[in-house]
Amino acid sequence: MSISESDLITSLQASLPQDVLMELLKEYKHIKQQFFLNKFRPTELNAGRFAECVLRLLEFVDSGSCTPFGTQLNSENIINRLLNNVSLPNTIRFFIPRLTRVILDVRNKRDVAHVGGEVNPNYSDSLFIIHAVDWILTEIIRHYHSCSIDQAAEIVSLINKIRIPIIDEFNGFIRVLDTSLKTADKILVILHSKQPDRVAEQDLRKWVEYKNSTDFRKKILIVLHKDALIHYEGGMCSLTRKGILFVEKNIPSNILLV
Repeated sequence: MSISESDLITSLQASLPQDVLMELLKEYKHIKQQFFLNKFRPTELNAGRFAECVLRLLEFVDSGSCTPFGTQLNSENIINRLLNNVSLPNTIRFFIPRLTRVILDVRNKRDVAHVGGEVNPNYSDSLFIIHAVDWILTEIIRHYHSCSIDQAAEIVSLINKIRIPIIDEFNGFIRVLDTSLKTADKILVILHSKQPDRVAEQDLRKWVEYKNSTDFRKKILIVLHKDALIHYEGGMCSLTRKGILFVEKNIPSNILLV
């Protein structure tokens, strides 16, 4: 099965509100990315927002409308209403609401236990959350995309990709993390991240680890300047409008990690 995120939203929005679906998937992807980067507390915080999106979806299923974003969500009222709606499948009526309650409690109450001398539970909390959000999303897709649980799990795996920004910075040292890029493209990516500021030639050469300064100037910077992708003058470089369009059209801003 091959389905894009936009296709998934299109297929689900017949039954569920599009704005909540989009926010749900955004928070889901952020949870996975933060966990991959060992940022366990942000994982828990994003999981709370994910749970609030889930409750809005279930509120819509139950009543035909949902609490707008920016308005306080009455979680307990939504969960109790779902429990009393005997027309709903057990997964929607019982399991997902109760699991979202646990996720919200992890966000709101778990830090109370983080006292001195205690082993910090953030990793185990986040591990629980990672499996919980996978299961919840799989079940939502299974029920409202009209597919089997195996197909739903496959769809989740397709959107369950870790993406990290192509640029990283270490105390002022810029690294382009996509090592497959040619030197010229790395230069363009760095300048794009720094715009509208100009960047010194020697900094660019250092950051892309190009040893020969003469070749760097003649074979990279002057060529980019002639192609009007950068403006190179007085040892300083900046991206042109043409260069900005080239980067945004041809070079992905993040790296996909399976």
